[in-house]
Amino acid sequence: MIFIYIFSLPLLFGLLAVILKNNSLNTVLVLTHSLIHLGASLAMALSSTGLAQSLGVDSLSSTFLLISALLYFAVALYSLKLKTELDPRQSSIYSICLMLFVASMDGANLSRDLGLIWVFVESTTLASAMLISFERGKQSLEAAWKYLFICSIGIAIAFVGILLLIIAQSGLPSLNLDRVLAQASSLSPFWLKLSFVFILVGFGTKIGLAPMHFWLPDAHSEAPAAVSALLSGALLNTALLPLLRMRTVMDLSGMGSLASQAFLVLGFLSIFVAAVFIVKIRNFKRMLAYSSIENMGIILIAFGLGDLAGKAGLIHVMGHSLIKAAFFLTAGNIYQIYHQKDSDKCSGLLDLDPGSGWLWLIAYAFIIGMPPSPLFLSELYIAIGLMNSGNIIGLTLFFILLASIAWGLGRAVLQISMGKSERRSVLPLSQYLPQMLLLLSAVALFVYLMI
Repeated sequence: MIFIYIFSLPLLFGLLAVILKNNSLNTVLVLTHSLIHLGASLAMALSSTGLAQSLGVDSLSSTFLLISALLYFAVALYSLKLKTELDPRQSSIYSICLMLFVASMDGANLSRDLGLIWVFVESTTLASAMLISFERGKQSLEAAWKYLFICSIGIAIAFVGILLLIIAQSGLPSLNLDRVLAQASSLSPFWLKLSFVFILVGFGTKIGLAPMHFWLPDAHSEAPAAVSALLSGALLNTALLPLLRMRTVMDLSGMGSLASQAFLVLGFLSIFVAAVFIVKIRNFKRMLAYSSIENMGIILIAFGLGDLAGKAGLIHVMGHSLIKAAFFLTAGNIYQIYHQKDSDKCSGLLDLDPGSGWLWLIAYAFIIGMPPSPLFLSELYIAIGLMNSGNIIGLTLFFILLASIAWGLGRAVLQISMGKSERRSVLPLSQYLPQMLLLLSAVALFVYLMI
């Protein structure tokens, strides 16, 4: 029943968008959908309403849903300007794909069945591919096809893992998470290990973990800024959720150490790959894409360590989503102003457009974990977790890689921000307000955690 509610509104609004083909109406439909979505997500996140309990939704699902809702509302505000830039057909396609993309992520976030999660994650690929190629340039089309091809292979691998999980069950097989968890102790160790590896590689491809990350820099850098914000801040979380579910199954079956080791290896590898590329490339949107790979690696390390660091993983998920979405939206402002993605060809942003310039600098300071960024707390807890586990080599490597990434990103951010400009640019309020709301939400999260 819950999935009927999730998809009924996007399908109804999508039908209106197809029939009427009106830019202003499409904008209103997306904004209305985002507001209803945000209200429902807030109601589900508040335990006092009892909505989540009545629908059988756990706290992890409601948290991921709320993050997606906040980002979707910010993207809807940022997209207000599109009604003056697109023809009615383009506007309708953008609105329909955006609403279906969000609905697909909702389905994956709220489902308690691994089979349904797989279906919804695959449907996000179809909806978001149209958005990645929306600008219809050669590079954006190549990025969309690479995204479709690599992620489809990854999802196929995940499907094999789900089939192996069925084989691992001795009794009546089920993909319902509650039933799988109930019989976790009786699962076949061999088939469960094999299942976990396939699911980790499959959904890890969708997350963009190294070495399965090849689609992500192209897709995130070529998509429109609003789409990049959702891809990085919401979609990666949606693909992460089934891995966290499987981690719980592994823990209850007595094989949590294997899951932890796999998380740590892929986490450190992802940060390393991100560090190597960030210090070399000059395309600032591509840098932000590699930063997403880095942060998903950090999140995987946190959940791999468990205990206090495991709590840090959820903090990092929330903080990264809010900050990176704001960062990508501000990168969209920069591209509108300069029509360039090369940081060496952009300078004087603070002088040219102070609003975008300060948002750009603040987002950078937050993404590298400077207080009052919630990432400061999550990275601190991860460092403590590495120390408590006696992994001094891992701790040293963690700080070296983070410092390298901060230097590489900082060089590009300062290159774009500093300098003089002879002209002035002022964008509509809708191009600043979403980032401000997201960054203020990140600060509020920090304050809440410190109290």
